[in-house]
Amino acid sequence: MMRWIAVLLLALPATGLAETEPEFCLCSPFVEKSEVGEQTELGWPVYVKLTGIGAASLEAFTEVNAGKTIRVIAGRREFLRAKVSVPITSGNLHGTFSSHEVASDWQRTLSGKLPAAPCGALN
Repeated sequence: MMRWIAVLLLALPATGLAETEPEFCLCSPFVEKSEVGEQTELGWPVYVKLTGIGAASLEAFTEVNAGKTIRVIAGRREFLRAKVSVPITSGNLHGTFSSHEVASDWQRTLSGKLPAAPCGALN
């Protein structure tokens, strides 16, 4: 029993030092439109076009976080997780999902069920 306590105590500082992935939050002022694409071998894509302010915010965020894995959050759910190699300047994002139903649910969420805040970089 004491051995397990020692292992847990030694592990806790390491978990506290683990770097969290930077998060970018999509919100209603950032999303211009979204649509479900045709099925590919990877699944069902959902394409997101950001507004001008959303695109500028994403570009600044990805510029600062180039080389890191980031998470894009929409309505408290992870829309996508990716490693950023260069800043995203286009204002376009896409996530790929396992079924048309899941992709359609994301498209509906992105089209009108997003909160007005938080927006942009979270950490």
